[in-house]
Amino acid sequence: MIRFILIIQILLFPVMLQAQISDVDNTGKLGASLNTCFIGELGAVQATPSLAYLKGNNQFELGLGFNPFDRSDQTLLSGDINYKYFPNGTTRKFNLYFVTQLAIVHNQRNTYYRATYNYLFLNAGYGFQIKLFESAFLGTNVKIGTFTYNKSSENPYEGFHSTDFFDETGVNLEFQLHLNYYF
Repeated sequence: MIRFILIIQILLFPVMLQAQISDVDNTGKLGASLNTCFIGELGAVQATPSLAYLKGNNQFELGLGFNPFDRSDQTLLSGDINYKYFPNGTTRKFNLYFVTQLAIVHNQRNTYYRATYNYLFLNAGYGFQIKLFESAFLGTNVKIGTFTYNKSSENPYEGFHSTDFFDETGVNLEFQLHLNYYF
């Protein structure tokens, strides 16, 4: 009996999705996005100008980021891929969404002993955005996820040896504020 119910659910799932899709405008929109976020692991603010593509309830963003408040002895550069899913579409004044992010952050520290960290973040979260006017949105989200990094260091002491990706992992919390404009 359980198999029968599961088979019926799987077969009816595309029909249910089609009913939701028919209400959504499926024309694609290209846009620009400015994402600013506070990364808990790095204790830094990242600004990421991105290219955004919105189609139906799905939005993809691809961007290159930097830290506008860089210290003289540290350089942060990043590359981000974001995916946002708007379950209720983007036509309302307040739009809720789910977000996933894959980010690579390069952290160069130019202190007495130079060190280079390359972080790999995988985050997921929830947020909302406000429609400012026809093609502009202001939003925020909170994400939690995991990260790993590799480290290369010129420090000769044993406790500061280099590490590879996935030797150490951790949990990351990230807060983001974004401004989107669609052409």
